[in-house]
Order: sequence, then structure tokens, then C-alpha cells
Amino acid sequence: MFNESDYSFARYLSSKKSVDDRSLNRCVWGKLRSVIASEYSKKTLKILEIGAGIGTMFERSIDWGLFNRAHYTAIDAMLDNVSEAKARIPGWAYNVGYCVKEIADSELKLSGSGTDVALKLEAGDFFEFARVEQAASTWDLIIANAFLDLVDVRKTLPITMNLLKPGGLLYFTINFDGATIIEPEIDAEFDALVERLYHQTMDSRITDGSISGDSKTGRHFFEVARKNGLEILEAGSSDWAVFAGKDGYREDEGYFLHFIIHTMYLALRDRPELDRKRFKNWIEKRHAQVEDRELVYIAHQLDFLCRKPDASGSENQL
Repeated sequence: MFNESDYSFARYLSSKKSVDDRSLNRCVWGKLRSVIASEYSKKTLKILEIGAGIGTMFERSIDWGLFNRAHYTAIDAMLDNVSEAKARIPGWAYNVGYCVKEIADSELKLSGSGTDVALKLEAGDFFEFARVEQAASTWDLIIANAFLDLVDVRKTLPITMNLLKPGGLLYFTINFDGATIIEPEIDAEFDALVERLYHQTMDSRITDGSISGDSKTGRHFFEVARKNGLEILEAGSSDWAVFAGKDGYREDEGYFLHFIIHTMYLALRDRPELDRKRFKNWIEKRHAQVEDRELVYIAHQLDFLCRKPDASGSENQL
């Protein structure tokens, strides 16, 4: 079991990497890779990642061969995440065989095996960043992993599109879509109540006075994309499915599960619909199930690859 002080968001993001690796939709990823290969093979790709966390999507993009030449800007609202990325990425890059050079305080250059990538790590609010940068419309690709369900997508999508070049790409991944499944069952009725109230906290989240979440972001995105004139090039499920094998949970995924349960506790501990003692016992049983390698956790999510219309207002055809 963990004490309150043992929970680290940076460690959660690190433990989540192996979960995301399995979950990201390979058809959507494959489409993105094929578009980049056909349209940017002789160009330096300009990439912006929103909510980049500790840099795991950047690492994955290099590991999985998404591009060879790029200027990659990774922004996150949490300074601690950016600091962790600055400390983490040079060691990771060295371990997988790349030369790493610090070219500025927050900029790294990776080279080797035909790869030449400049990475800029920046702490700051995305909406302020977009306000300053939107007139430029210079980005070829914008990535956001597990981000859209934390904001008002109807407000955020047009702002994000303004940063893209005409014909530019949007790769939005791990967008929650309304199903949290935890097994084994403790009490079917109470389990369902906890899930329903947990999803309500996503739907009613307020940040800076505005709605900032949607427990069904995945399914709703189809309509939001259409209204904003985006072409959806590919879409598919990216469900998390975390379970223990004969040797227990993979990598640090036991911690991942403890963190998810603790997050549910923080979100619901003051809800009047839940008897406090009963809910506390429920949380403790879920933690115990992780320790006993019994707990199975599934979350339904969707990935999208979209294209912004070109300068003429028509959509590029592949």
C-alpha cells in the first residue's frame, strides 16, 4: 500500500508508458507513419506536442520510427513534468544509441542512425501558447495524448487547428470514451455507482471558470471534427487493459493501478451519494486486489488522425 506522500504524478506518467504502448491503435499509428513517409520523407517535420508530460510520446516516436528529421516542441502546463523530461530524455536517448547534445537550456539535439531531431521542452499553459503562436500557423503535426478529455474539446479544437499549416495533421490519442471497468466485482450495485459518479466528475470539471472535460470525448469527437471541417483519416479504439500475468503486473503497472484507484478516491471522497466508510473500504479492497495481483482494469478510449483542409478549403486526398 502507498501513503499519500508516495504518489508521484511523474512516476504515474512513467508507469503509464507501457500501458499506452500496448493500447495505442496501430491502424491509426500506421496511417500517421505512412502519411509522414509519403509527404515528409525529404522535409524536416515541425511537430508540436500538447500536454507532453515527461516526454514518453517523444521517446515512443523515436523508438517506433515515426520520423527521421524533425523540430519537435513539447509543452506541458506542469513545470515538474518538464523538469522530469529534461532529466529523463538524455539518459533514455543514450541507452538506445543516440548522441545527445544540449543546444540551449531547454533544447536537445538527438542524432545517429539517420535521425536528426531537435527537441524543445517548454513549460506553460497551452492556451496562452496558442494565443501567442496562432497567427503563424507553422506546425505540420500536432500531437496530444490523453489530453482532449481534460479540456472543452469544442473550444480547444479550433484553437489547435489555427496552429496548423493548411493540410496539417492532428494526432489525438487515448481519448476517454465512457467506460471504466474494474474486476473482480465487489458489489455490483455499489461498483456501478462509483463508476457513474467518477464519470460525472469528468463531465462537471471546471478549470478557470470553464467546463474542462467530457467522459465521452471519444465518441463526441467525430461530430466536433466534422463541424470544424476536419477530415478523419483514421480512427480506432485504444483501450487500456491492465492485468497480472504469472509474474505479476508488467513493468511498473501495479503502481499505475494504485495511482488510478487513489485518483478515484480523491475525486469521490466528499460525494454525499457515497457512504464514506463503505467507500473507504471499497478503495482499500481495490488496493488490496492490486497487491494480490487480482485486479483487472479496463478503460475504453479512442485514437484519431485528422487533416486540416488545405489553403483552397478542400481536403487533401491520400
